[in-house]
Amino acid sequence: MHHYLSRVGTLCRGAAATLIARLWPGHTVRDVDRRLAACPARQQAMVTGGVMLVLLLLSLFAAQFGWIGILLFWLGVILIAR
Repeated sequence: MHHYLSRVGTLCRGAAATLIARLWPGHTVRDVDRRLAACPARQQAMVTGGVMLVLLLLSLFAAQFGWIGILLFWLGVILIAR
């Protein structure tokens, strides 16, 4: 179980690093991931959890506008991540 939770945490940290890097001009995903990995585990969890919470709240807001809202939300996430 610990192995799977560790893997999920790594995937979420990578997703958070990708979104932060795309919204923070002048920084690459590798740079942000390295900086995040250098932080203590508690701080990594706070940053990753914060990014995931913002995504959750934005998705709930987008859901208020039906399938078009969700479509625009996912389109925005994809465009930012690319």
